[in-house]
Amino acid sequence: MQTNKLARPWHCGIYSAGKTTEWMPTDTKESFENLVQDPVHYKYFKEQGWLEPQAITYQINKEGFRCEDFVEGEPCLVVLGCSYTMGIGLPLTDLWATKVGAALGLNVYNLAWGGNSSDTCFRLARYWIPRLKPQIVCMLAPPRSRIEIVTMNGTEPPAEVFMPMSRSSLYNKDDVFLKHWFGNEENQYINQDKNMLAIESIARTSNAKYAGLQADYEAACSRDIVGYARDYMHTGPVGHTMIADKLLAMIS
Repeated sequence: MQTNKLARPWHCGIYSAGKTTEWMPTDTKESFENLVQDPVHYKYFKEQGWLEPQAITYQINKEGFRCEDFVEGEPCLVVLGCSYTMGIGLPLTDLWATKVGAALGLNVYNLAWGGNSSDTCFRLARYWIPRLKPQIVCMLAPPRSRIEIVTMNGTEPPAEVFMPMSRSSLYNKDDVFLKHWFGNEENQYINQDKNMLAIESIARTSNAKYAGLQADYEAACSRDIVGYARDYMHTGPVGHTMIADKLLAMIS
């Protein structure tokens, strides 16, 4: 069998590799302290157990992902996505990935990170799926309005995700490529579909089942339905349960 000789892909989580922290953008201490001044948020956070010290922590493995260190060859579930899948503002136990893994009896290797695009997911999948050889691959696709571009050799970071209101120093709204890409929404749909189909192909080539959903729809659901995370921006525990149920139904 031909081995995967791709270089280990860079991603933003590498900067946090091997670290454990209580806060992450957009889940900051300042945001939390402001929110708990509101009795409604205070009550909700108390019900969730998030007022306790270190109720939510982010333990990042040596590869820069929010999960245990990888053991190649053991039965596992690989998940891909952005901050929704990484679980910004939530404890690990509330994440859809954790729920799917528990239902299937598989260790969870969470390759998601905040700000990822579907392009990022593809780069990570192309390298890690053939190595980890998961039984299942699940993807909650990041918002389709994001596109990742590999930057010039020797620059830092070596790849950046752009979106219509990007604040990157490399972003130029007059750039012809980006102007046309963001100017026609069809580009976003095509790019998302290409990446999801490619990741499905990688999964099936590695003899893994695949299930994928779009984060755009899930993120748009009312907070009254899905709840909210500690940062008041991301889907809450109920929303993650809904996502897990949908993915499990697709896998079965």
